[in-house]
Amino acid sequence: MLSKLLKYEIKATGRIFLPLFLALLTFAGITRFIYSIGPEKWDAPASISMAIYIIIMVGMFVMTFIMMIQRFYKNLLSDEGYLMLTLPVKPWKHIFSKLLVSMLWMITSGIVALISIFIITLEKGDITKITVGLASFYDEAFAPLGASMYLFSFEIIIGVLITLASGILILYASIALGHLFSKHKMLASFGAFIVLSTLSQILFQFISLIPGMDSFANIHISSNDFIGMQHAIQWAMALGIIFTGLLCAAYFAVTNFILSKRLNLE
Repeated sequence: MLSKLLKYEIKATGRIFLPLFLALLTFAGITRFIYSIGPEKWDAPASISMAIYIIIMVGMFVMTFIMMIQRFYKNLLSDEGYLMLTLPVKPWKHIFSKLLVSMLWMITSGIVALISIFIITLEKGDITKITVGLASFYDEAFAPLGASMYLFSFEIIIGVLITLASGILILYASIALGHLFSKHKMLASFGAFIVLSTLSQILFQFISLIPGMDSFANIHISSNDFIGMQHAIQWAMALGIIFTGLLCAAYFAVTNFILSKRLNLE
């Protein structure tokens, strides 16, 4: 059933995001074409095309954020929630499906934005220069790390994903907590977000007081001592992933508990 929820969520949101992605790449191509034939001859069209491109770029990220909140609130906490929550699906699957799809569109938006920037800015031979530069960077910075390079890269990817998930889940938990109030639910959600963020910071400060933890918090990385400090850096990243993972679990548990036991759609 989770796969059906994911398919439904992707289909419902894709109708909005796919045209946005296409529009962004189209105006990136138009802007590149105008600048390639000489912007001095097409000053007004070049300016208009670039302005539209920037508007679409900003709108894409704003829409990603709005859709993330709107899909969760509308599907589970508004009148539509009566229908969604009567399905033979546990609430955690609804939360999980919306989390995965929100992460999917956020990552895809970033990739599409990067591609559009490349379309506008890259000149002939730039791809070769970037490839050579990355290969050189690998030889100088990562090759000496040996097999631990793959662990380090894996930690970076996991860290980015779990941080993204944490940012989404704290919003879900805040909205769910705000919905417990009979009035001013949006204001209560905003207050819940501030409280959860503050508690997370307090918890982090308490953890940093544990003997030995302060050394990880005060790590300063430079190109000269990166290899020598790789184990400390990897341990710090691992601890950060664990801490963020615990926050994700807490936000998820709060949201799931409210949807399962305390939900009031009136």
